[in-house]
Amino acid sequence: MDLSSDIPESEELSFGKEPTREPRATTWLRRRAARDGSPRVWKPVAVALSMVVLLAGAAGGARDPYDRGRWPLPPPDVPWPETGTFLLHLCDDARTKVWETCEGGGAVTDEERWVIERTLASLPEITSYGRTTPEESLAIARQDHRVGDVLTVDLMRDSYGGTLGRGDWRALLRTLGDLPGVGVPTVFRDDFWWGKADVSVALCPETSLYELWRICEEHGLATASEKEAVYDRIRRLPGIEKIYAEDPAHAAKARNHISWQMPFGDGPLDDLPETFYIKLADPGTAARIEKAVAGMSGVARVRKVAPVAAP
Repeated sequence: MDLSSDIPESEELSFGKEPTREPRATTWLRRRAARDGSPRVWKPVAVALSMVVLLAGAAGGARDPYDRGRWPLPPPDVPWPETGTFLLHLCDDARTKVWETCEGGGAVTDEERWVIERTLASLPEITSYGRTTPEESLAIARQDHRVGDVLTVDLMRDSYGGTLGRGDWRALLRTLGDLPGVGVPTVFRDDFWWGKADVSVALCPETSLYELWRICEEHGLATASEKEAVYDRIRRLPGIEKIYAEDPAHAAKARNHISWQMPFGDGPLDDLPETFYIKLADPGTAARIEKAVAGMSGVARVRKVAPVAAP
């Protein structure tokens, strides 16, 4: 996504716009030398002063947040998260019809719950756990990009959740899945963008396979001019520290990183968006970004980027 050409001409560094203009200090020295009868004296001093003026201008330009080529940045080249969150759905009368592990067993018993809690406390990969509220369960479950946007809080029933550190997560899943009273355990790796950005602005992808992109069904892929307009609107807002641009290839890698249990594979990327990720000086002002760009042509969704709140 090359958006560097949208910088207005008025924002070019001043010393690049008028190369023939003589700095005032140089003009003064030349005239003074001519008046004193020593025209050669002023030249080395004038050159030195000119360099000072140029360097000062360059230094000032480097601090300009809209300097050509500074934004948008590619995703940072840093290690991917090795921590995660988990959700442990327990059996109940409704889930016995959905999950094979609950068939014929009915709802989880008090004895089974006691074993589940003792097991959660003993597994070294689990760094925190607890019974989750429906809202907490929904936040964890929505990390599944395939179904997350259609899940609702009324679908979240009796569950445990928490956070994970490094370890053998596949063995952990086998251990939890074999416990009586457990329906389905799910584990998600932490999102690549947590801690690196505060807001994401997703643009319309080429196809709209998921509920998330229904707003783009009639629109189609965001055009180059629409991308530039959205980027220009973002970068002119106060408090912007960094703007990253994620292409569909990186979005696919990030999606498969989170859903490592059931990765999406290496299929077409037409359903994945290009997305701006914005780091703010004050994350509390994220709503300002949403208000500024929501509804712009080519914008699919604006959302906060924040870690899931797990027990």
